[in-house]
Amino acid sequence: MSNDVALAYYAFVTLLVMVNPVEAAAAFETLTAGDPADRQRAIAWRATIAGAVILLVFGFAGELILRTLGVSFPAFRIAGGLLLFRVGSNMVFAQQTQTEEASSKENLSRPDPSVFPLGIPIITGPGALTAAVTLFAKAHEQRHPVLAAILLVVIALVIFAITYATMCGAQRLTKALGSTGVDAVGRVMGVIVTAIAIQLVVEGLQQLMPTMVRSIAPG
Repeated sequence: MSNDVALAYYAFVTLLVMVNPVEAAAAFETLTAGDPADRQRAIAWRATIAGAVILLVFGFAGELILRTLGVSFPAFRIAGGLLLFRVGSNMVFAQQTQTEEASSKENLSRPDPSVFPLGIPIITGPGALTAAVTLFAKAHEQRHPVLAAILLVVIALVIFAITYATMCGAQRLTKALGSTGVDAVGRVMGVIVTAIAIQLVVEGLQQLMPTMVRSIAPG
């Protein structure tokens, strides 16, 4: 398996579990309950565009922002891994997540939930942003970084297209899965997110270790 194929597979799985189209659809149904079908489709479209733009901009500019702040990427990988571990743990143990908080009844009074809370943090939350920065940094390490970056953009757009489709069919999807099915999907994705989080921490420690050894070595 080539590096590009491996990166594509890793990126697809990572973004799929972090964006979580099924959970987004469930939140979308709650936030747009009672709205006409035309307005629901318009909200789904605007939310998808907002989430995609935020994720891609952060993915491309995230590493530059970190360098400007003087934060090394291995340190960001460790911090991001710890953050994702918390997100994954909440998903596995069914604790209230930002998605559930954002789609709670007190947010239903908002006239247009497209950007907030749907675009961010439901579709593109902190976990997805962390994953985006990590993935685009991995793309820079590939033999053909420009091609790898284009591949990541295409994969991200595919994920957001799936998310848009699930939101448009939210009522049918949640009815077919039921509350138990939606909960089960969230828990399975939580396990995957937790595994990705641990891998990020391991990679960050591996990158920091040589620097740490040199700093404490005598002479």
